[in-house]
Amino acid sequence: MPSTRKPPPLIAFVDTETTGLDPFLHDAWEIAVILRADGQDQEHILRIEPDLTNATPEALRINRFHARTADPAWVWDKREAAARRLHPLLDGAVLVGSNPAFDAEMLTHLLGRYFDQPRPWHYRTIDTTTLAVGALYGRAAERTRADCDATWYSKVARAVGWPWHSRDVSRLVQVEPPAPDVAHTALGDARWVRDLWDQVTVPDAFFAASDEQLAAMVGDAMSHLHRRQA
Repeated sequence: MPSTRKPPPLIAFVDTETTGLDPFLHDAWEIAVILRADGQDQEHILRIEPDLTNATPEALRINRFHARTADPAWVWDKREAAARRLHPLLDGAVLVGSNPAFDAEMLTHLLGRYFDQPRPWHYRTIDTTTLAVGALYGRAAERTRADCDATWYSKVARAVGWPWHSRDVSRLVQVEPPAPDVAHTALGDARWVRDLWDQVTVPDAFFAASDEQLAAMVGDAMSHLHRRQA
């Protein structure tokens, strides 16, 4: 008898670059989705020419709208075609991002022009900054039990600050944020979100490897060292 269990939801690492912070006034002009299925990542980028009437100058400065879109290689997607491509990509997926509630709201207003269901994704979005801070407090709990020292919690609190800043938190879990020329591009930030997710949720290859894989790692490292010394 065939299984009736549903496959787990896809993960969609998302980021949007917008003309401002108000989804009723502003547009998402660049959208990146890294869709993970069966351990494989597929990158999708959509670029939709926005209405700049109500655009916030600061937003356009931060995401370098004018400089980036002036590139001769830049090509805009048609709005409806982009929406119809995006909707099935996100259908049932769990959105993972840096403040994904904001991205979800911007996408809702885009998809709402063409679909009766403008929120096709899973109802629970995941913020990677919150995830990383949770991992840091988890480490504090482990150290507290091991050392009988509850000051580990205050150490974490001082390190992450308040309110939490995504770039600072990212560095605390050893993921370097995007360089200035990549930051605030949709794909660059989506890749950062993906790397932060993997850093917290995927075990280091060294600890997850079999004995045979560990032996191969050591062999590769020794060969590399030998070549450098030769």
